[in-house]
Amino acid sequence: MRKETLPLITDYVIRYLTLAENARVQDLYERCADYVEFVTGSKPGPDTAQHIFTELPEGKTYNDKLLIGIFTPTEQLVGILDAIRNYPTEYEWYINLLLLDPQERNHRLGERIYHIFSEWASNQGAQAIRLAILERNQQAQHFWQQLGFEEIGHTDPSGTQEDSRILMRRGL
Repeated sequence: MRKETLPLITDYVIRYLTLAENARVQDLYERCADYVEFVTGSKPGPDTAQHIFTELPEGKTYNDKLLIGIFTPTEQLVGILDAIRNYPTEYEWYINLLLLDPQERNHRLGERIYHIFSEWASNQGAQAIRLAILERNQQAQHFWQQLGFEEIGHTDPSGTQEDSRILMRRGL
């Protein structure tokens, strides 16, 4: 169980997610079917949420993984922030996913979550935050650039233009 205290945000509750909340995460993925389909090419399957609890980069442990849920005061899960501390290098944290319920998008919640997270990460010793976005996701690129992220490279893990990603970084 995590011991760090997570920062607060007005009108929302932020706390770590546990595997016992898999059904709530699956429900969020289904509400975010537009994003899932954009990224994967298909609608969320019955086990789509399971991977977020277990997905880790090589050499990292569950103690490095920060799977954070954003809840309404009535305990509805409306967002997820999945991050890895000290990855890909020491003092850099990596945001694997920031996913928000479609009804919560375009109300600056993502921006608020990022700012609170980055301040908290900085207080925990992070000096920079990295992420990768699909090159074809212009909306995400604009969002992260508005938050001060800069392009630092490209990767194409499958060798297809469809999976090409932009690597981004922001110092803290």
